[in-house]
Amino acid sequence: MSSREQKKLQTRHAFFNAVLDLCMTGQSFSSISLRQVTREVGVVPTAFYRHFNDMESLGRALVVEELGGTLAILSDSLQIGRKRSFDRQIAKSIQLFLYMVSEQPYYWQFLVSERYGGSEAVRKAINELVKKHAQSLADDLALQPAFTHINGYDRRLLAEAGVNMFFSWIIDWLELTYTEDHDDEIDLNEIEENKQLMLHNCTRQAQMLFYGAYNWKSSEETLLKD
Repeated sequence: MSSREQKKLQTRHAFFNAVLDLCMTGQSFSSISLRQVTREVGVVPTAFYRHFNDMESLGRALVVEELGGTLAILSDSLQIGRKRSFDRQIAKSIQLFLYMVSEQPYYWQFLVSERYGGSEAVRKAINELVKKHAQSLADDLALQPAFTHINGYDRRLLAEAGVNMFFSWIIDWLELTYTEDHDDEIDLNEIEENKQLMLHNCTRQAQMLFYGAYNWKSSEETLLKD
């Protein structure tokens, strides 16, 4: 990669980071202006168009390039359903997931905040990303002998339920992490106890979901009307 290409890539990531920083302060993506972003990056507004067509294309690129890479790493690292190890698979997977949330709080904050946000382009990009992640989990579950009796359609539903449940934990976990890192007066022992309690509860929720699926029969009918 040439120095010019490197500089262009660095500027592109600077735009991504500017959006994440602004969103972390409480702004929604749809409320952020192009001028705000360029001011954060330290470039003139016309420089923006060398990288993106508009704010929607910036948001879409952020989701695909940055969040997509994060979810790909998570999918590759999770152990739910893997044949290679059955030792505390669910507990280890939940710990790994929450650890990754702590490591990249801006990405996960953006994902959960904008999943149902005001930008259609960002919503669609996140939706596609979540579907891809759920399919990866469904494929992973197919490797687990405990779920071979469930058909592919139901495994996909189970994976989607799991992903939605995992994502529902993110904001609460981030609040604990943010308090731990930024509040000098907080009792760190109390925070650690709260984190361990949340980890315990999240693990049990996942166990109830996946252990319950072990007893599910795909032949069971789902009736919507009498």
